[in-house]
Amino acid sequence: MFDTRELKEAFKNRRPELVEASVEAGVPFSAHIDAAYDPEKDGELGADAERLSAMEVICDDLGMTTECNPAAGIWPTRCEDVIGDPEKEFVLKELCLNTYRSVSYGPQMRAAARTEERRERWERAGTFQSVSDTPPGSTLTPYYDAMAHWDEDVEVDIALDELTTRFAETDKEDYRATIMHYDENAFREERRNAASDPPMAGFDTSERPIQPKKRMLAIPFTYEHLRSVEFIDKAMEHVEEIAVQRIMAKVDEGLEVMLHGAGGDDLGGTLVRLQALDATATDTFTPEAWLTLQKRFKRSYMLTSCIAPDRNITDLQLAKIAGTNVMLMNLVERQNAIQSGFGGDFTVMNQLSQGVRAGWHDYLEDRILEKRTGVATKKHNAFVAYDKRKAVEFVSQMNSDIKETTRDMLKQVEYIVCSETWGWISYQPKKAIYIVVMGNPHADATLSIAAE
Repeated sequence: MFDTRELKEAFKNRRPELVEASVEAGVPFSAHIDAAYDPEKDGELGADAERLSAMEVICDDLGMTTECNPAAGIWPTRCEDVIGDPEKEFVLKELCLNTYRSVSYGPQMRAAARTEERRERWERAGTFQSVSDTPPGSTLTPYYDAMAHWDEDVEVDIALDELTTRFAETDKEDYRATIMHYDENAFREERRNAASDPPMAGFDTSERPIQPKKRMLAIPFTYEHLRSVEFIDKAMEHVEEIAVQRIMAKVDEGLEVMLHGAGGDDLGGTLVRLQALDATATDTFTPEAWLTLQKRFKRSYMLTSCIAPDRNITDLQLAKIAGTNVMLMNLVERQNAIQSGFGGDFTVMNQLSQGVRAGWHDYLEDRILEKRTGVATKKHNAFVAYDKRKAVEFVSQMNSDIKETTRDMLKQVEYIVCSETWGWISYQPKKAIYIVVMGNPHADATLSIAAE
């Protein structure tokens, strides 16, 4: 374990050796070096003293910072001060990769950081890296005190953990989902004699494995580019934006698995006609259709989330109870209760989620095909309602991103290569996913999911 002085010396004199060790361990350099750093060995920390991470110590020693506090005369390090200094260039690349990981791997790491001690360790190591640490009141962020705090993070339209709470880490090339099967009526059966066997639940795996695939993207960092962005926090934000685009690609693929399934045949969600929920509905959700859809989720399943094209979500937000001015969204968003609007409330005994998460995405436009003999094929929007605890599973190989960078000496271009290995697999789609056809197809029509 290094103390602070030994850490600084090791970074200056043994950096290639430390990088190789982190690659062999399969962890980011910042996490590897922090695991070898013990600030307690300095013997100078009090009970309430701040304990810096190893990367913070190294950045402080090199005079590098992303902090911006004009009132105190503190500005982010200029890129021109980094160019040509191997140590500073290495730290900038690691900061950029940490920024990428914080967005791309955020949901998995938050799910894994179940103990406060582990989370604190990862935060100190820079795993949850933030480039927007401007303090309140700064002239650079006049809207900092706004409730949304939009300047703290780069946000995606729909976060990855809105689709699932199931994150699996694997080092296998093939991955299968584990599914438990049981007879729902067996628990009511009476044991007739002492020799009778109890009903058995069984564990099965998905019919076919999925193969997590590697996705790669190279980000060129020319000296001219670094001079143009001027400050290192802007360079990090560019990498962060790349990670945001990667998250959006993951969400698109997750929706595709909800529609078509993965890991076996017929593993997409259950297709439901809107008119099966409310015979009077045409192409928009009615209160009756919405409440009926909620009740399709039974026996430990519940409607937690829904995603549809923006027009369909807007129609749902504006829906009102017939003959009243009570809006449907007010009707369903109260915790485990429904307000009737006619003299009182009644409490629902069945388990409901604590409000339904609704999102809009144009990926679901025209995804349902209506086919009839002799009639041109029609297209309808898909409204995906699901239980995000049990619908699909996200599979990834953490720390599969390429640590090294490549350099083209003739062009003076350095590339940061960000790669990930990930995929999606169906879990319990028939009970946890319902795909509502947003239209009024003919009774004799055949409905199917359009290809991507």
